[in-house]
This record gives sequence, C-alpha cells and structure tokens, in this order.
Amino acid sequence: MKMIKKYLVFVQKILKRVVTVGLFYIMYPVLFFAPINKKKIVVSNFNGKGYGDSAKYICDYLLDQDKEIDIVWLYEDKSVKYPATSFPKGIRPVKHKTVRALMEMNTAKIWIDNCRKSFYPRKRKKQFYLQTWHAGFTLKKIERDAEESLPPLYKERAIKDSKMCDLLVFESSDMIKDVHKTFWFEGETFRQGVPRNDIIVNTPESIIHKVYNHFAIDLEKKILLYAPTFRQGYELKIDNNFLLKLKMEMSKKFSADYELIVRLHPNDSENKQRIFNTKDGNQLIDGSDYDDMQELLCAVDTLITDYSSVMGEMMISNKKCFIYAYDYEEYKQDRGLLIELTELPFPIAFTEQELITKIVHFDETTYLLNIEKFKVEHNVIETGKASQELGDKLINVMVE
Repeated sequence: MKMIKKYLVFVQKILKRVVTVGLFYIMYPVLFFAPINKKKIVVSNFNGKGYGDSAKYICDYLLDQDKEIDIVWLYEDKSVKYPATSFPKGIRPVKHKTVRALMEMNTAKIWIDNCRKSFYPRKRKKQFYLQTWHAGFTLKKIERDAEESLPPLYKERAIKDSKMCDLLVFESSDMIKDVHKTFWFEGETFRQGVPRNDIIVNTPESIIHKVYNHFAIDLEKKILLYAPTFRQGYELKIDNNFLLKLKMEMSKKFSADYELIVRLHPNDSENKQRIFNTKDGNQLIDGSDYDDMQELLCAVDTLITDYSSVMGEMMISNKKCFIYAYDYEEYKQDRGLLIELTELPFPIAFTEQELITKIVHFDETTYLLNIEKFKVEHNVIETGKASQELGDKLINVMVE
C-alpha cells in the first residue's frame, strides 16, 4: 500500500510539472517578446533552498549598492516554510517550478545558480547566467572527472547548463587541473575567491555573537564542530559517547571549556535520531538546521570532518581542523579523491584512538606552518572581496 501511495505521489508530481511547463510554452510565443528587465535577477539556491550560499552575499552587496534592483529568489515549500519572513528586504520570494517562476526567469537580465539548472525557460540572447558552484575546496572528483559515476540524464543536463553559462565561479586551488574541461565549459571563469567565504576572511563580531546567541552558548566557551559529509542511506560509524570523549579531550588539551555542535544534513533523520535521541544526546548541540554554514564556521574554534569541502574554510581562517576518515579506502573507491588524504595539511586519523592521539599531540606551530605551505603550493586564495567584485561585474552587465 505504501509503495502504491508513493507511486501515485510521484505520478502526481510529474503530471503537475508537465502541465506547468506545457502552459508556459503554450504562452511562449507571446512571452518571448516580453521585455527583459535590466534590473531583475533571478536566484536559485540548490533548486529551491532559502537565502544562502554565495548568492546571499552577492545579493547583500548588490542591495547595498542599489535598492532598485529587483531580486527574485526561487524557493521550495519543503525548504522555506515561511517565505514572507524568511528573506531580507529587497528579496522577492517566488515559488520554484511554477509558471510564475518561468515568467520571472524569462524577463530577468541575470540568472544566478549554484548547481545545475533543472527547471528554466530557454535562455534569451541578452540574458546573463552566473554559475557560482556550490562546492568549496575540491577534494572529491566532480563532473567530467567523475563521469563514469554520473547518471546519463545529469551529464546531459550539465553539458546543456555549461553551454548557457556566461561566468563560472570556482575556488582558486589547483586540485582540479583543467576547470574548463571538468565542467564542459568554454566561457569566462572567476577564481579569485568564493563569495560566501568573504565573511571567513573578514569576520564581523556580530556574526560570532549571532551564532553563540542562537545556540545559547556562553561567549567564554569555545565551539568544537563535527560536520561529516552527507551520504544518502549511510549510517555514521560514530556515536555520542565517542563525541563526548572528543569534547573532553579538547577541553583537556587546550585548557578551555568546549561545547560540541554536530552538523548533519537536515534530511539525515536516521543518524540524527541515533546521535541525539539517547540519554547522553542532550549534551550535544544539533546544528543541522542552522541556515548558514559560513556563519557557523566563523564562530567555530575547531572542526572535525571527513571529506567535506569545509576543510578549505579552516585553511583560509587558519583554524584547527582534524580529519577523521574511518572508512577511507571504501570512500576513496566509491567517490574518487583528487589527492591522498595524507597529502593534506591536517592531522589525519583512521581510528578513534588515532584521533584522540592526534588531539593530544597537536602542535599549533607545526600545524600553521603546514597550512601555509599547502596554501602556497596549491594556490588556495581568498581575497575577502569576491562578493564585491562579482557584484560590480553584474552591475556592469545590467547597464550593457
């Protein structure tokens, strides 16, 4: 019965999409001649998420420069429950995958996305498409470099998307040797920093206070963040007893009182339940639903992760980062990595005991030297001005 219900919901979604797109294209001959609004930008964050990622910081800058810019943000109900109060002044929320969304895109001068577009009208000659790409420091193989593991439909969509794209934002490092080839892309690239990392370089005190207040943490305490990579249907091989032990070891080693925030994917309900719904779970803080990872990283003292690109932000800020990769060989085989973990400048551990040992024997001077050496050798750069530079570029596009 459950399977039948799921199938009917799926069919209903498909039919709704077909009707929506069909209705738009019936009107398309008329809509094609609708004038393009030079001051309109349509943003899609992960195809319907709320105000975040690099587009948030570009939009903040643009609205500071010109309040007359019309910024449309496409959202999905499952990600944004209260659109009327979830966006700052100057941002106009419009429901994604609707006729209205297609009409907004059809008349916008600029499109901004951070992943491959899945729902859009035909791009018009005078429109400009900025792709800010969602990943930061690139450790894992992506796009064409992982071609053998990509679904055929995704590959087809990616190639089409790259052909439409006018400017691609991608992190500065040499992890990917040929960005144009990797993205099936022939256009202009921007590699002088990632907009969302501007606050990592220039962190306002107000952001740190905002995070501490949100989680009701005393400002005298330090934050340890555990943020593993999300993998669909995968059970984390780490429990809250070990996490609490890590918190204790950190406090002992660095003579400070730590609070431990665990950030899982918001949809990772199974692992969330396993970690937080226990008698000791209330000693951990759930940071999974905090809406801006960059703000969280601004307030963090130390990060523990496995293969997440957020390790790049810790390099930029020179903060402590430990890699705990208990399933390294399995993950490497499954996803493919661009370099061996041992080539990274962070303390690496493959077992629980190893991670404890790395914390106990951590030496900050050696760590900072390794970080600096890696950044120089691999061209890891953030100027703190990416939002401004890209914002100015878009302002110029609007007057063309």
